[in-house]
Amino acid sequence: MKEQHWCGMTARMGSLLSGVFTITAVDLYLIFEQKYLRRNNCTEHASQIKSASILIKLFIICWSLTIVFFLSFITILVSCLLLYSVYAHVYRGLVIYIVWIFFYETVNIVVQCLTNDDSSVGEVRVMRWFGLVSRICMHCFWMFFVITYAYMIYKNKNQGNIISYNRRISSSSGDFPRRKSKILNFSRRYSE
Repeated sequence: MKEQHWCGMTARMGSLLSGVFTITAVDLYLIFEQKYLRRNNCTEHASQIKSASILIKLFIICWSLTIVFFLSFITILVSCLLLYSVYAHVYRGLVIYIVWIFFYETVNIVVQCLTNDDSSVGEVRVMRWFGLVSRICMHCFWMFFVITYAYMIYKNKNQGNIISYNRRISSSSGDFPRRKSKILNFSRRYSE
């Protein structure tokens, strides 16, 4: 069976490049966003707020760098799991990657919405949103390959289980005599 190609890549190659892209994009995101996620005066405002929703918003704004750093670290680990899963043909690792990237980008959208109000320069806000939207679009592009490859692995694993199950049934029935391997016959002929 010939492998299908999309954009000149197989599903396996696209999945590998998805992991590499995610690792690179997370590193660049941490480098460029570090300046805009840092907040110094969070303790002053926390004592004056009485509403729970505003307190949660302020908590996310104040801890945005820590939240993004923690999520980025986990994302790099999940991307390494993706690379290993592609190598070892484990579909669960690919599914974990798909779910995690969706969660990671959702949290980044929330953090972006809450921290973008404080940017005084309009060009910086536009640049930050452009970076986030570009990364999300690229993740959607790579997800096609990861989902396709996960489905291919899952389908092949299930067919492998069915084939081995049928072999056990057919080899245990006494209708057909067992064949000896040609290699055994060949080695016996020359050992005599």
